[in-house]
Amino acid sequence: MGDEWNGLADLLADLIEKYADVLDIDSLPDPKEKKNISEFIDLKCESVEIKMAA
Repeated sequence: MGDEWNGLADLLADLIEKYADVLDIDSLPDPKEKKNISEFIDLKCESVEIKMAA
């Protein structure tokens, strides 16, 4: 099964190599600190209503 994905992995590697200069990855800002998973659970509960089946 691993052999099936080699073509895709090679394609992605080639595209990244080809466009690395254009993307200018080195100048991207540092990623923000990871948030605690409980903050995401609270956000999900606040923003999504849980619908009960009738």
